[in-house]
Amino acid sequence: MNRNYGMFCGIMLSSLLLFSSLGTTASAQILPLLQPPTNLTAHAVSTSQINLSWSQPANLGNLVLTGYKIERSVNGGSWSTIVSNTGSTGTTYSDTGLSPSTTYTYRVSAITILLVSSPSNTASATTASPITVPQPPTGLTASADSFSQITLNWNAPTNDGGSAITGYKIARSSDGGSTWITIVSNTGSTSTAYSNSGLSPNTTYSYRVYAINSVGTSSPSNIASATTNTQLLPPQPPTGLTATAISSSQINLSWTAPNNNGGSSITGYKIEQSTDSGSTWNVIVSNTGSTGTTYSNTGLSPSTTYTYRVSTINSVGTSSPSSISSATTNTQLFPPQPPTNLSATAVSSSQINLSWNAPSNNGGSPITGYKINRSDDGGTTWITLVQNTQNTGTTYSDTGLSPSTTYTYRVSAINSIGTSSTSNTAIATTIAQVHTITRSQSGLVASDPLNNETKTQQEIFANQQYWKDGGDAIAENAPYEYSKDSQGLHIGVQAPANGTWAGMYSVTPNTNAMLFHSVITTPVNFIPYQWYENGMYVQTAASQNVNYVTCVAATSQWGLDWLVVSTTGNVNQATQFNVLYADPSSNQPLTRDCTIITNGNNYLKVYLDGTMVYNNSTMNLQMPGPFNAFLEPQSSYPGKMLDGIYKDYYATTDENIKITNNPSNAARVDLVDTSGTVIASSPVSSGTGTINVGSYHFPLAGTIKVYDGSNNVIASTSSMVNIFGGDVYSVS
Repeated sequence: MNRNYGMFCGIMLSSLLLFSSLGTTASAQILPLLQPPTNLTAHAVSTSQINLSWSQPANLGNLVLTGYKIERSVNGGSWSTIVSNTGSTGTTYSDTGLSPSTTYTYRVSAITILLVSSPSNTASATTASPITVPQPPTGLTASADSFSQITLNWNAPTNDGGSAITGYKIARSSDGGSTWITIVSNTGSTSTAYSNSGLSPNTTYSYRVYAINSVGTSSPSNIASATTNTQLLPPQPPTGLTATAISSSQINLSWTAPNNNGGSSITGYKIEQSTDSGSTWNVIVSNTGSTGTTYSNTGLSPSTTYTYRVSTINSVGTSSPSSISSATTNTQLFPPQPPTNLSATAVSSSQINLSWNAPSNNGGSPITGYKINRSDDGGTTWITLVQNTQNTGTTYSDTGLSPSTTYTYRVSAINSIGTSSTSNTAIATTIAQVHTITRSQSGLVASDPLNNETKTQQEIFANQQYWKDGGDAIAENAPYEYSKDSQGLHIGVQAPANGTWAGMYSVTPNTNAMLFHSVITTPVNFIPYQWYENGMYVQTAASQNVNYVTCVAATSQWGLDWLVVSTTGNVNQATQFNVLYADPSSNQPLTRDCTIITNGNNYLKVYLDGTMVYNNSTMNLQMPGPFNAFLEPQSSYPGKMLDGIYKDYYATTDENIKITNNPSNAARVDLVDTSGTVIASSPVSSGTGTINVGSYHFPLAGTIKVYDGSNNVIASTSSMVNIFGGDVYSVS
């Protein structure tokens, strides 16, 4: 909204003049009442600036506020106008360029177009003092920590001069304060402690400390002095030495560390022995190298008195010897107590492992071995398996045992005196005999790595053996090419014209195989128009109709799709295509590991990269065996030659392996890989276990194991075997 204040002010002024000219009658009209501003405050924000703030007058008397007049008094003096009219209705003002440490008093009047109010309340503030160097630190003390170090402590100054302390300067005198050197020009921290190291022993040092802020360095603190320790000494001797005979060949010593280590940490103890009551001494340990206060002296003679003394060692030297202590070794040795907690565990059909605890009392002489007995009749009669193990080991493996046989064991301990009584008995029964599993029939029908030789097209065509090569590209006069290298078999084809299909293939002989596998690489994931297909086809050879199933890569302007397709047709061509699976993922790979499993009648299963993507046992495939497997690219795209690459072809009679002739107590069969992981398992029925391995890459390295109902291995291959689908294994 546009408000015309100029016209309003003219009307007001005319009205006032009219009133003043009307004499007594006009004087009855009272001029508007204008109150002063309120709540004036003043705040010093630096050494040269004070900020003012106030409130607008409570009553403007219907007048228009145009600004404020600001007056100032210095240190209680007369008033001077510093702003005659602020020219705005703002209620703050910053007074700058002031003198530090000075008190200023202010008052403010409101200004309208007609009147100036009386002054507000007064408000005073004193500008800040200027920043200076800090006061010196206080309470400096010096304490000697050792012969080479003195630690200083002090208090931060009570006045930092208006600027934060940033560090301390430390000076030292070694002549009572006559001369000083700076040992730290600036600590760079507010810490009020410092350790002065590397000093001379038995020397008095004086110190003083200065505080530092952004302006400069303070005057020095009080002086503090300390004298480094006089000298490190060898330690005092140990106290409370005792000697205790433990056996006929061992005495244990114990002592207490000295109260005074000579100013240096204890690093070890020297131990001396005497066999003539202290007349002569032999050092048996020159330095224990530890602060431990016990020692076991072994290998002693029985019924002999030994006297000992111990000295303390620190970095300076060795103390005088402790008081002496004597003990006499035991007079008589005994055979040991028997071993305890004997246990027996069967680990195979021919081995039982024993374990026991050493006796709690060795009879005063170290254990030197163990005697082991075995009973084959439940403990009625015993044979000695091992007369003396001649070591302190507490385990033993009894091998060469009969399967499914119970054995009883007992063990005796042996020392230099004799043999203990026998331990508790322990019983275990060996596992039933493990039968051997061997392959009785191979399921491998054909296998060709396709990347194990290098050949040109001419060499391939000149020596067609397992694979036969051909295709309608020849009749279509379409370009094609063949080669083999370390990547595999290359078959290339190029359509002769846009939309005209041409293909080339390598095909196997007729086969009764059920599982077909190849690694297929398609060259591109996009062509600008038309189609390119590349895959492995399994086709009936018993019928002249073009009926097949395929694992195929289809490439077009819409990208790359991996498909599983079932096709039927007549003798000339395929006429009906059923897409059974289409990979839904984006960015599909150019290379896939493809396995097709089919009986040609009702059953089809397909794996891509080891993952089952299709499985159906109720189909009408119309593909009576035998079959042919085709490795074949086809193209209706004339833009360029596109090569399909194939490797690792194999065919097997089945996707399962069978383990026959199992023992009557066989419960299940496991297939275990090279890492020991069970990758497939099957129950045993009517003596046969059947394991599906169709998802795996052949040959599959593994071990076949048969278990009874108690989870014991009762049959196994003797080692890792290379497994193919259709293999039949027999338990012997």
